[in-house]
Formats: sequence, C-alpha cells, structure tokens
Amino acid sequence: MNAAVHAHSGWIAVFLTICIWTGFILVTRHGGAGTLTSWDITSLRFGVGASIAVFFLPRILLPPLKVIVLFSLFGGIGYAAAVYAAFRMSPAAHASVLLPGALPFLTAIIGWIWLGHKPVRQRRIALLIVFAGIVLTAADSISRGPQLTRVQILGDLLFLCGSSSWAVFTLLLGRYPVPPLAATVATTLGSAIVYLPIWWLFLPSTLGQATISEIAVQAVYQGVLVVFVAMLLYTFSVRRLGSQTVALLMAFVPVISALAAMPLLGEPLSLLTLTGLGAVTAGAVLGVREDRGARISA
Repeated sequence: MNAAVHAHSGWIAVFLTICIWTGFILVTRHGGAGTLTSWDITSLRFGVGASIAVFFLPRILLPPLKVIVLFSLFGGIGYAAAVYAAFRMSPAAHASVLLPGALPFLTAIIGWIWLGHKPVRQRRIALLIVFAGIVLTAADSISRGPQLTRVQILGDLLFLCGSSSWAVFTLLLGRYPVPPLAATVATTLGSAIVYLPIWWLFLPSTLGQATISEIAVQAVYQGVLVVFVAMLLYTFSVRRLGSQTVALLMAFVPVISALAAMPLLGEPLSLLTLTGLGAVTAGAVLGVREDRGARISA
C-alpha cells in the first residue's frame, strides 16, 4: 500500500512538472525575443530562486560540498547558460524536442556509459523511436533552405548541450539520494553564489532597459516556478519513480509546448515536426508501459 501511495505521489509530481516545463518553453522563448539578455534571464532565475531557498536553509541539512558543486554545475549553471542562449537562436518547437524530448535518450546513453545501466530491450526500442523524432525535427531545420542559418544550428546544439547537462543532473539525483527540498536548495544557492557575481561584473546586461512587466514575468516564472517549484517536484518524482522513468515522461512536454506555440507565438509546425513530435510521444508511452509492467511483475 505504501509503495502504491509513493508511486501515485510521484505521478502527480511529474505531471505538475510537465505542466511547468511546458510553460517554461513558451515563456522563455517569448523572453528570448524581448529586451532582456539570456544572461539577465539566468540571473533572475537564480537570484529569485536563491531568495526563496534562503528561507528554507535553516530547515534542511545540506549535502556534502561535492554534491552541491555537481548539482549546481549540471542542474543549475550549465543547463541554464546553454538553454537561455539557445532560446534566442531557435524556435520553441525545436526547444520542446531537443530539451525534454531528447532527455530520455541522453539520460539512457549517459547512464549506460557512466553507470553501466544498460536499458532492457523494450526500453531500447522506445528510445530509438524518441531518437527518430529528434532526427525528424532536425530534418525540419535542414529543409528550411535559405532560412537555415548557422545561428539556428548553434541554437539547436546548445539545446542538446542543455539537455545533456540536465540528464547528468537527473542521474546525479539517483546516485546521491538527497531529500528533494535539500537538493533544490543546494542547487539553487550553489548556482546563485557562483553565477550572480560573474553576471554582475562581466556579462552584458539590458536589465535597466527592460520594462517592469517583462522583468516580473521572467522573475516569477523562472525564479519561482521553474528553478524552485519545478525542481522540487522533479527531484521528488525522481525519488518516487526513478531517474529513467521520469526522464522518459518528460518527453510529453514537446507535444503540448509545440502545439501551444502555434497560437501563442505564431510559430507554424511543419509535417516533419509534427511527425517528430508524434514519434517522441509514442516512444515515451512505450517506455512508460514497460516500466509499469516491470513494477507490477515485481
């Protein structure tokens, strides 16, 4: 009974994370077309998130310094720096596939190479289907002809770098079983302590030129919902369901965010992109069915 309750709470947590990540794709892409630089949005992410994390600091036991550094590097600075820069170069449809869509594939590959966690046959099939969806989306970029630029290619590569960084963070959460709140606080504070002084002293900023509404939207969504609430839910779901399962479930984000980008951001979807999104979804469903079957048989 306790196992069923734990699994149920994990499913709720990952569902809420998917909802927040979907909004993250749209809000960040919108911010990438605004006044704020990607460095500014990253500073709002960590600055606001750290102000919340400080409140919980007396109530938790922080993990060892090595774990804080690893969490901050891969789940904080490395991920955010790559992703926010990429959003200024590539459309939201590409972000939705190359971030959460690529996450299960990258998590499995890195976990296999690093930890020796070889996927079972049905999981490998699911991952191949997800990979096919990513290839179709890349084909969409190439098919744009004259519109295809080095900037967009660089943006897509940065999305993959960000997804790889988050994949490592996901595996680290499984390797170091830190309580969700402690992991969230450690990652947020560690990232802020390192990044904010660098941003203040060396990185270009247009924060003073942006409107209050633009700053408020990014501060609330990035600093409160994404970096704190979503990370807390994500960490909790990894402890309940496992890193591989949660990473695979995040592949549902592309379908929602790419479809929503059409009316909200005016970004059309080609047949190749739609096919890619369908493949990613099919692979995620197949992988989750395999995981649930394994738990039931156990």
